[in-house]
Parts: sequence; C-alpha cells; structure tokens
Amino acid sequence: MIGPCHCAVVALSLYAMVSAAAGCKYSVDSYTTTDAMIVTEAAFIAQVSVAECEDPPSNLYAEVEGKLVVAANAGPNKYQVSWLDDFKKARRGDYNVKLYDEAGYGQLRKLLRDGESISGVTPVHSAYVRYSGAYRGVWVNSEFLAAIVSLVVLYFAYTFKSKIVS
Repeated sequence: MIGPCHCAVVALSLYAMVSAAAGCKYSVDSYTTTDAMIVTEAAFIAQVSVAECEDPPSNLYAEVEGKLVVAANAGPNKYQVSWLDDFKKARRGDYNVKLYDEAGYGQLRKLLRDGESISGVTPVHSAYVRYSGAYRGVWVNSEFLAAIVSLVVLYFAYTFKSKIVS
C-alpha cells in the first residue's frame, strides 16, 4: 500500500531527476568539410560537451534535418555527432542539431514509426552547425589558361608578321 510518505518520496525523486537534467550546460564546437577537391561528401561534426551536470546522460541522440544520428561517446561528458551529405545536396547555412536523451529518443522513434509529427518532443539541447560551403577548385585550370594565352600570342605574332612582310 502506498502512503502519502511514499508519494512524497517519488515526487521528490522525479523532481530531482528533472532538475538535474535541466541544470546541465551544453556547449557545441563544430567542424565541416572545407575542401571538396579530394573527398566526395561533406562531413559535419559537432563536438558536444556537458558540464555542471550531477547525472550526465549516458547516451545522447541527435536529429538533424529529419535524420536520426547517434552521438558517439568521445570521453567523459563529451559526445560527437557526425553525418555525411553529398556536396550536391549539402546547402550552405545553419544545420539545426537537436540533442535528445534516452527517453526523448524513444518518443522520437515511436512517433517516426507511427508517421506522426516529431515537433512535440522537446530536445535537451539544440545547437547550430554552420556550413559555409566547400572549395571545389578553380573555374579554369592553369594548363587550359596557358594554352589559350599561347594561342592568342601566336595569333598576334602571325598577324604582326604578315603586316611587316607586306
């Protein structure tokens, strides 16, 4: 039989769990691919650090542009979210990375499986990863430009020679 004392203990422990999760401070450092000449896909990496947390999450999960990604454990209170996108599909700008704990991830998967909207699930933290695009090389190769300049110089040389000879 559950008495009023037990209900108070349960309520206090639930409050402690919620306030501990709410008290966590998240910081995110990000990296994106800047050179498209040697790779075929753009890489996005978000390094997530959790501080001032009594009970840090054992696992974090992320949702980026409608895709679910597991945050790899990168050390004590550090996680790494990474994903790849084709350079043709990758857009310049900010990518919203929503981080979820185990409970939020479970709700997210259930809603996605049922085909419902995921907007009702609140992430533990949201951050932005900025992608400014990648260098794809010069528009004109130097060899091609040298060949064009050579042909132009050759044209002017023959034109000038024909004017002098006549």
